[in-house]
Amino acid sequence: MEHQVTIGEREATLVVTKRVSTTVAGIGGVLGRAFGEVYGSLAAGGAAPDGPPFVIYHGSPATGEPFDVEICAPVARRVEPPPGWRTEELPAGTFLTLLHVGPYEALGAAYATLQAWVATHDLTVTGPPREVYLSEPGTPPAATRTIIEFPVATAPRPVAHG
Repeated sequence: MEHQVTIGEREATLVVTKRVSTTVAGIGGVLGRAFGEVYGSLAAGGAAPDGPPFVIYHGSPATGEPFDVEICAPVARRVEPPPGWRTEELPAGTFLTLLHVGPYEALGAAYATLQAWVATHDLTVTGPPREVYLSEPGTPPAATRTIIEFPVATAPRPVAHG
């Protein structure tokens, strides 16, 4: 599958968030339980989501070792988070983005596309990647839509000394 890469600004985002450790084998269950917990709590408190849920990867699933993910539920206003969660504003920034349509198991090619794009466009990755989940649970894998985002900045150019 060919991926189209775009670069643009993302506004600051208010989220209810929780950081957890998981493994590749356990990530589906961890995310399913966490999103169920936070969205159930938001609904019970009368707060509506303000955008699709996403996860910030603070470690690499590629190593086979446990890694940390930050589970994020965007909200329009500060809310009382469920126990173990917090409300936080994530800063605005410049993000390299692509939309992947297909199973989660095929996301590696999308990450490789972004990494190659960074390397050939004088960019520096400035933080951990995000996966934004656009599809509802139960969507067939071939139709699952996931946005991958890398926070980036223009790479500094070397200064010529003469």
